[in-house]
Amino acid sequence: MNCFRIVFLLTAISTLATARPKTNDAAVSILGQPTMDAIFEYDPTSAFSMDGPDGVAIDPTTGKVFVSDTLNHRILRFSSIAAYESFAEAEAVFGQADFSSDSPNRGNGIGNPTNNSFDEPSNICFDSAGRLWVADNGNSRVLRFDNASSKDSFTATADAVIGQPDFTSAAPADNLIADSGFSAPTGVSVDSQGRLWVSDSVIPRVLRFDEAAGLAFDAEASGYLGEAVANVFESGVGAGQFSIELLGLAVDADDNLWVADPVSHRVLFFEEPSAKPNGGLADKVLGQPDFDSSALVTVSANSMNLPYFVTVAPDGTLWVSDFLNHRVLGFLKASAKANGGAADIVLGQADFDSDVLYPHSSRATPNPSQIAVGREGSLFITEYNNIGHIKRWSDPVSITAPASVTAKRTSAKIRGTSAGASSVSYKVAGQKGIKSARGSVSRWNFVVRKLRKKKTNVTVTATAFDGRAASALVKAKAARKKKK
Repeated sequence: MNCFRIVFLLTAISTLATARPKTNDAAVSILGQPTMDAIFEYDPTSAFSMDGPDGVAIDPTTGKVFVSDTLNHRILRFSSIAAYESFAEAEAVFGQADFSSDSPNRGNGIGNPTNNSFDEPSNICFDSAGRLWVADNGNSRVLRFDNASSKDSFTATADAVIGQPDFTSAAPADNLIADSGFSAPTGVSVDSQGRLWVSDSVIPRVLRFDEAAGLAFDAEASGYLGEAVANVFESGVGAGQFSIELLGLAVDADDNLWVADPVSHRVLFFEEPSAKPNGGLADKVLGQPDFDSSALVTVSANSMNLPYFVTVAPDGTLWVSDFLNHRVLGFLKASAKANGGAADIVLGQADFDSDVLYPHSSRATPNPSQIAVGREGSLFITEYNNIGHIKRWSDPVSITAPASVTAKRTSAKIRGTSAGASSVSYKVAGQKGIKSARGSVSRWNFVVRKLRKKKTNVTVTATAFDGRAASALVKAKAARKKKK
């Protein structure tokens, strides 16, 4: 019997796979339309169509993708598999009695909400426990859905409402410090400590709610950002003010806060915002050279034109929906950028100096809205228009592995890396079955046993959610026999 020898060591790695798109990359799948260049307005409303989608979020506990189908007054839920396919059918709908209905508040009309209806829902987000938070813009409230991935279609009801005294009220809040309600909430984000952050498109402020999962109804805000004069919030430019029509916001992995301030054509950064006093100042600005600037300037890697929404990937990349430049900007290691720092990636345009409204295609991003980052790094981008859809960008699936290894006795330990994948598996020639690798998807490892031949082929395959795959062949070779 031949002997094998290998010297690879197991290293525990928990880093995520990265599938960050590059400048002018093409999208790889689309929801809401049959093809990338389709321009269909679907009537009647269906489980396949969208109208002015404004939000997208991914449940970290299940991988299911949720879409705020704003002008159809509903939330669509896609399975973790279907969400990576083009023109997939939604598995569930919240806010309507069926997939063909599209009236506000389930047909009850404006100002008559229930615990299972919406009026132009805007941004949505998840917390780490799988709770879905919805900025129900037209009803001036935020709704919370616990275990959203398992709620029934058509009948799903919210578990809590913040900003209203009950589920049937929709009165907008007054512009007063003492009023913890909302006039037209748009951006929602929950940090790692369970703090809920909400922006308002009418009242120029951001409210913070600590331990939000335990709050309901007219809960009092724990703090605010924005400048108040004589108990009234005033819009303006500076490090402490926001413009009217404040929209998206997001927290990063360090619980820092990023706020899109579109009318001032900028994004503001608040470091450790929960520790700031009420009305605390921003620490950094992107899109403008300083806090006192708000002018619309020539399109470039440093400028923005109505940046409506933001999100931050686990690796610290800030993604900005540059709405009227019809592009999405990516800022690598954004928290380390200086004021007015340049973007590193642009999607939707061929370069940083273009702002063309291109025809619908895999490389165009007309009127981008909320952005979400998939578990394996894919980028989901909503496009707010009457030909509503969501496109997904992802790097090609890749895998690296040693060309050969030398085993010890009858076992060999193999490790490598992959990107753009959701799983890694391996098949040993001459043995039955396909097995899953251990470790993380980005840095995987496994042990091959019962090796009897002088040379055995091991095929390792990295596979994405949408079925795209890449493989590598590893040869397990026999060691030299020791001389007697």
